[in-house]
Amino acid sequence: MRRARRFAGFVLVNVVLGLALPACVSPEAAAELAPTLSLKSIGGSRIAFQNGIPVPTFSFQPRRRLELGGRWRIQTTAMDHDLSLAVRSQSLNQIIADAAGRDKAFFDDTRWATVQVPGSYDPPPSASGNGAWYRKDFDVPSEWQNQTVTLKFGAANYVADVWLNGHYLGYHEGGSTPFAFDATDAIGAGDINTIAVRIDNPPWGTRQDIVPWGLTDWWNYGGLTQPVWLEATPAVYAVRADVVPHLDSADIAVTVHQRGGAAAPVQIGIDILPATVDPSNLTNPDPLSLIPPGAVPIASQRVDAGQLGRDGTSQVHARFSLTAADLWSPQSPALYVLEVAVFWQERRVDQLFETFGLRRIAVDARSPRLLLNGNPVQYAGVALHDERVYPASNGQPRGGPVVTPDDILLLLDKANATNVQLIRADHHPANPLLLMLADRLGYAIWEEIPLYHYTPATFGIAMDRGIPQQMLSEMDLRDMNHPSVLFHGLANESAGGSEREQALASLHNLDRAIDGTRLTGQAAYGNQPDDQTSRPLDLAGFTTYYGVFYGPDAGAGTVHALQVAHATFPKKPIIILEFGRWSDSVGEQEEQRRILADTYQAVAPYLDDTPNGFVGATVWWTLDDYWTQRPGLKIEHFGLYTPNGDPRPAGLQAAELFSGGAGQGARQKIVSTAIGQPRPEALQGLRFLAYLAYALIVALAILTIILLALLLMRRRPRRAMVS
Repeated sequence: MRRARRFAGFVLVNVVLGLALPACVSPEAAAELAPTLSLKSIGGSRIAFQNGIPVPTFSFQPRRRLELGGRWRIQTTAMDHDLSLAVRSQSLNQIIADAAGRDKAFFDDTRWATVQVPGSYDPPPSASGNGAWYRKDFDVPSEWQNQTVTLKFGAANYVADVWLNGHYLGYHEGGSTPFAFDATDAIGAGDINTIAVRIDNPPWGTRQDIVPWGLTDWWNYGGLTQPVWLEATPAVYAVRADVVPHLDSADIAVTVHQRGGAAAPVQIGIDILPATVDPSNLTNPDPLSLIPPGAVPIASQRVDAGQLGRDGTSQVHARFSLTAADLWSPQSPALYVLEVAVFWQERRVDQLFETFGLRRIAVDARSPRLLLNGNPVQYAGVALHDERVYPASNGQPRGGPVVTPDDILLLLDKANATNVQLIRADHHPANPLLLMLADRLGYAIWEEIPLYHYTPATFGIAMDRGIPQQMLSEMDLRDMNHPSVLFHGLANESAGGSEREQALASLHNLDRAIDGTRLTGQAAYGNQPDDQTSRPLDLAGFTTYYGVFYGPDAGAGTVHALQVAHATFPKKPIIILEFGRWSDSVGEQEEQRRILADTYQAVAPYLDDTPNGFVGATVWWTLDDYWTQRPGLKIEHFGLYTPNGDPRPAGLQAAELFSGGAGQGARQKIVSTAIGQPRPEALQGLRFLAYLAYALIVALAILTIILLALLLMRRRPRRAMVS
């Protein structure tokens, strides 16, 4: 009852905040800062732009690269949140005045403290509520002269303004998605450079116009939480390459850009190469490390990009037909490497590499089941928070954002021992390191945007501002080539009927327009199994805490909820996105284990791989304990494992019930193969010409026969008329 009351109180606080804050926030104080990402139509293609440049790839590229991680100077300070969220044309001068020189290259920051980047300036157990100024000096090699330079951020939480050598580059809002700036004019090759970043992280629960807005059940890590780096390319370069996978082909879109320069013809070379993953390259982010020695392209194509003018952007498309290809699945995570070469004036000037997998996730048209690569699937899963757990400190999770592949591997080792196949990656876009390893090891991923505990009022505010749309677009664009991402979540445990459904419909349509290769869903409250707001989505997802936060008990309550949900959505797979229970003491471990066993055994007869099954996944909340800002708590003990890595009885129970089979990619050492075929469009063209030739031949033959018949009739002698 203690936790049930606390859960109800937590939800009530968000609802009350949703009702009360509008009266506390004046129109002048409401955020008016515009999203920085937009979609433009160029040559019939939809291309995403941000901060004046086409949105680039954020995957590792073997180009000229300067890592800006390590120790940065930092000064935490209280910030004016209204100023941070005001339109920059009106607020930038005041922001610079308040900076008091901290944005300048020659500011004296020698007495500032230092902090590790990536990381956070406000780790638990105490939340400061402050923002922070970050500064770093770094050398740029002289060979970067006359290069196009892009400054890339993996993420900065929450509003970041960026200066390079005193030049203002721009801003970004949103805590978990990447952004980039053109730094060419601001960089000083062969000299010392200074980057300054102002980050404001308004405390959750203080205003409605940020995403997320209310009190949450995880830690709000502020600062430069993911890597920062510089990339140098020629003036003409490949911006990104997006792969739409099929079971027998791959559609590829390559965006190319020219910064400055005169108009010149550009060609794009596209190769698909085999890949293999083993323990030696598992954590190497460079796609080149996956190409086996001596490998030759499986398929190649060269595409004319036309004349690329000054500051011009273009997109070219290619399709490869691949037979006998290896498909990606959690049980067999086969990957390929895409190589893109840019030829300008017949010279190769740039290269770009991506990894991808061939797979198709869909809903069976004949029954409400998940199909992966045409086969019915059901996944047992766990949720992860993007937080370091090991090594534990005084029996508590280590804390801080995940910053290395080893941090992820420590978590995935526990997931593998628990026999899971699916990972729900927190309540916000996944850490890219998790996705890289899920691709290579073989785990299905559910990732989402942080529309967490939204209300009718806050849905309207957020969608009107466009920040959820930007977050979803940035997540889609960043993760397009990750085959492990099978699901996109669009909201979690939110209220509202028509307001929520309208927001979900808009986000679903946006997801389809940008990506379209994943299934969409939300995590609705499981004690409302007849909730109909999932109508615009591909799946009907619920959190099912029967016997924990609401009754009746786990077994009976879960069965009844499933039957009602299935009756409400008879054509949609049902996804259980959360079920779980805390274990605050040794005495509560048995009850935690019982909830897991009773719930999962109640679901088992309805799983997709059973006759007439309709449940596609069951996700336990969570794999590990985690820090929280939930009122009255510091650490949530929902984990199947203790912070020192020992399984609780529930963890041992999960390993017995879950089927496993995922996460073995590095041990399998798959070397992908396929046979490249000419483009279907080319074959269709040849087939059309063949049909046309055939039709002409038949028409000529018929015409010849008619002419011969007429000629014979004219030569035949006339018979005498008989009277």
